[in-house]
Order: sequence, then C-alpha cells, then structure tokens
Amino acid sequence: MTQGIDFNSPTWRAIETLAIQQLTTLREKNDSLTLDAIRTAELRGRIASLKDLLALGNPAPAQLADDGGHSY
Repeated sequence: MTQGIDFNSPTWRAIETLAIQQLTTLREKNDSLTLDAIRTAELRGRIASLKDLLALGNPAPAQLADDGGHSY
C-alpha cells in the first residue's frame, strides 16, 4: 500500500506536518463539552483517518510468530 511513497521527501514531510496540525485542532475541538454525539463521532472518525495516514510513515514492527503457548 505504501509502495512508491518516499517518506523522506519534502512532500511527505509537508503532508505529515499538516496532518499533525489538523490532529491537534481536531483533538481540541473533540474536547469540547458542547458537542453532540454525532459531531463527536465525526471528529473521532477524522482523527482516526489522520492517524491512519500518519501511520503509513511509521510501519509497525513485524510481530513475532506465536510459539503455541510454550514457555522457553
């Protein structure tokens, strides 16, 4: 999915910076006590989408294979 994306490019760094700024803004809005459930859900969805975007540049380390419950 990330094939062909240069995560060290100035373009990616600009996208990353913008996404982090938007995350900060959305999180502040989400902290408002006046939001109804629908608006809160919408903000949380947008936050999740931005986090997914940012995660592209930080792939999770490979998980260790399950050892079948054995203790070595």
